[in-house]
Amino acid sequence: MAPTAPAATGAASPAAPAVAKGEGKDTAAARSVGLRLPALPGLLGLAAQEQQTRAASFCKPPARNVVAMAAAGEPASAPQAANEEFTNEQLTAFVNALKQEWDGIKNKYTVTALAVAATLAMWSAGGAVSAIDRLPLVPGLMEVVGIGYSGWFAYRNLLFKPDRDAFFAKVKEFYEDIISG
Repeated sequence: MAPTAPAATGAASPAAPAVAKGEGKDTAAARSVGLRLPALPGLLGLAAQEQQTRAASFCKPPARNVVAMAAAGEPASAPQAANEEFTNEQLTAFVNALKQEWDGIKNKYTVTALAVAATLAMWSAGGAVSAIDRLPLVPGLMEVVGIGYSGWFAYRNLLFKPDRDAFFAKVKEFYEDIISG
C-alpha cells in the first residue's frame, strides 16, 4: 500500500481518488474519504458470515434437555395449578366480595367521581414530571436536592438510637390515627 499523508495536514491519500470512484474494496475507506482519514483495517480471520453466526449464537437461549415426570400420587397437572396466581374459586370469591363492598356504598356517584379525579390527577402529575424532566439542568438539580434531603432525613431521624426510637414512635402514632379513624 502506498504511504498516506498524515490526517492533520488534510492531504488526501493517493488511494483516495480510486476509492471515491468506487474502485476500492473497503467500505470503511469510502466513508473516510470525506474526512480524509486513513481507513481502519477489517477484522482479520473472520468472514462476515462467521460474525453473523457468532452474534446470533449469543442471542439464542441455551438448550435445556430436561425431562419432568409426575410422582406416583401426584396428578400430571399439579405443577400448572401450583404456578397459577389465582384459582377459579379464589377469583370468584374476590369478585363476590368486591360486589358486596360496592353494594354497601351509599353514594356511588361520589366514589366514582373521586376515582376519576384521582386517575386524572395521577395522569397530569405524570405529564408535569415528564415535562420538567425534559428541561435542561432541572433533573440534575432535583437529584441533588433529593440526595441532600435524604441525607438530612437520615441524619436527623435514623442515625442515632434516641432519634430513631422517636421517629418510629411518631410513625406508629400516625398509623394508629389512620387506623382508628
